[in-house]
Amino acid sequence: MCNELHLGKSLYLQQHADNPVHWKQWSQGVLDEAQRKDQLLLISIGYSSCHWCHVMEHESFEDDAVAALMNAHYTSIKIDREERPDLDARYMSAVQLMTGQGGWPLNVIALPDGTPVWGGTYFSRRDWSAALEQIAQLWREDRETVLSYGMKMQEGLKELVAVHQNSVASTFTDTDLEDVLVPWMRSWDTDWGGNNRAPKFPMPTNYQYLLQYGIVTDQSSVLDYVHHTLERISYGGLYDSVHGGFTRYATDRFWKIPHFEKMLYDNGQLLQLFALAQRQRPSEHYAQILRQTWSFLQKYMALPNGLFGAALDADSPTPDSAREEGGFYTWSKEELDTEKLWEQEHFREYFDLGPHSAWEGKYILHRPLSDEEFCAKFELSIKDLKGLKTQWFDTLLKASGAREESHPKPALDPKAIVSWNSLLVSGLAQAHWALPDEGFDRSAAQLLEQLWTLTYTDQGLRHQYIDQASGEGYLDDYSTLGLAMLDMFSVQSDAKYLERALTLAQDILDLFPAADGMAFRPYGRGVKAAWQQHLEVEDNVIPSANALCAHFFARLGAITGTSNYSKWASEALHGIHEKVFRFGPNYSHWLSLALHEAFGHHEMVICGPQAKESAEALAGSHYPPLAQLFWSDHTRDESIFKGRFQYDKTLFYWCQNNACDRPISSSREALSLWKD
Repeated sequence: MCNELHLGKSLYLQQHADNPVHWKQWSQGVLDEAQRKDQLLLISIGYSSCHWCHVMEHESFEDDAVAALMNAHYTSIKIDREERPDLDARYMSAVQLMTGQGGWPLNVIALPDGTPVWGGTYFSRRDWSAALEQIAQLWREDRETVLSYGMKMQEGLKELVAVHQNSVASTFTDTDLEDVLVPWMRSWDTDWGGNNRAPKFPMPTNYQYLLQYGIVTDQSSVLDYVHHTLERISYGGLYDSVHGGFTRYATDRFWKIPHFEKMLYDNGQLLQLFALAQRQRPSEHYAQILRQTWSFLQKYMALPNGLFGAALDADSPTPDSAREEGGFYTWSKEELDTEKLWEQEHFREYFDLGPHSAWEGKYILHRPLSDEEFCAKFELSIKDLKGLKTQWFDTLLKASGAREESHPKPALDPKAIVSWNSLLVSGLAQAHWALPDEGFDRSAAQLLEQLWTLTYTDQGLRHQYIDQASGEGYLDDYSTLGLAMLDMFSVQSDAKYLERALTLAQDILDLFPAADGMAFRPYGRGVKAAWQQHLEVEDNVIPSANALCAHFFARLGAITGTSNYSKWASEALHGIHEKVFRFGPNYSHWLSLALHEAFGHHEMVICGPQAKESAEALAGSHYPPLAQLFWSDHTRDESIFKGRFQYDKTLFYWCQNNACDRPISSSREALSLWKD
């Protein structure tokens, strides 16, 4: 069989299973075969919800002439980046080194042993065919040039992935953090939020750090910028006002025109970010975002096994078997006319449906004004607007369901990735602290239990679940799951979560040897060649694996009193001090650790019969970024609880930098400490 992708379980691979290209899956056997044939590798990497991956497939990989060219000269390998983030990281680094940029689809030509020699992202059919012919000719006629370039790429990648640790350990101070902030502020869009350029990504980790920094340093301008950004993000376009959930990014400055795919990792992290924002500056708008986002996830991304799929496609299928970008989410004037919405001036103004605001002939529901601003402009009360909005959204939801035959729901990738589901657990845990009466804690506990049951095996943690657990877990899988365990230990005070976190921490130490005495190798021991390694210390949309691990170890060390965990987290932060200091926005999750180092860390431990209620009251009243919260309503053996429980009263223990004040029984005093 020429195309072998039908053998894979990945939705992305299945999407290419009918291509005339003789696709193979990555394996050592395929690499050995390419070496026997003396044939270059063509490595194409993407994911199921990637719009431009679909475009290139239709233009090139479904074309018989292009396929014949690929089949004649190359061993063609298709990789799902979500299944194999190690290979994606390796070849993305190579393409970024070659071209200065990256993205998906990621297309690389490599020597038979896997060494990259050429690459890029999306190519038109014409450019792709021309490049393939030229490189094949060069391999036939001037092989030494190709081999020489491969050696240069190996050397370049060795240097690129190296972590140059500081020769002198440096600690972070409040002045350092201020110095990081000053140049960062020059990139802020104070009108529309986010960065002052397009495209715009939500970047939850960046805004979580800025929220923390603004609270700790009491800088209202920073806090105002963060809240302004979150409001603009959630006014539609990037945020789906009708169905709920956040799309991948916005292509414009105004957060209006989204790239329509919806990723689990975005929604899990944004759930957490909005929960923290709700705790710091409560609003009904934030609360509604939390409820609606969770409702969206349950309705559109939940799997029968209790886990959550990786992504919803950017494109929607059409009745004629074509694909329409954003078809499920956009509205024509005729559709809005039919539903008697277009004729309502308030509706058109609220969603900015002017004559020049259409996108490709359709409308993306987007609100340029807050509810308060809209009411002031049109002399409406908030109550009146709420009534109008209820009517509008009820109508739109019914209409969306009714038109499903012509605008089907985008495909859900049923691949449940451990790290992304763990991010969702942490988001739900924070949503519980923000809105303790709405059941987010129960949902988080159910998801976490199912995730542990299905993916932690006798062979250790697996990376994903599709019908069964598969793939060795990576450092980010272990770290995010460990953080989710600690979040739920804080929320539910169940000892099993701490026990499992300790198991995961030991697994990390056993499975991921440190490189250069500092950073862990995020993809384990399997990679031997230096150029193939990717240490991953720079944060992206998702924090780097090593930053996640540092947070996990720092928190675990504070809870257990085990200095080795805290020591590693501190040394890891010190090791990249210069990078963090120079390129702050690219290391925002590390900056959160630096904040603890500069200002100290705290724990509030509550013990007694009213411990749970007291914990929820404190957490809902304020968000102190430097403090962890723990409670117990019975006697316990864990070090943070041992000897602290009394049956006749509830006591509050306020601890700073591993030293605790005398316990107090006054909830008012505890609240004052918590807020100060």
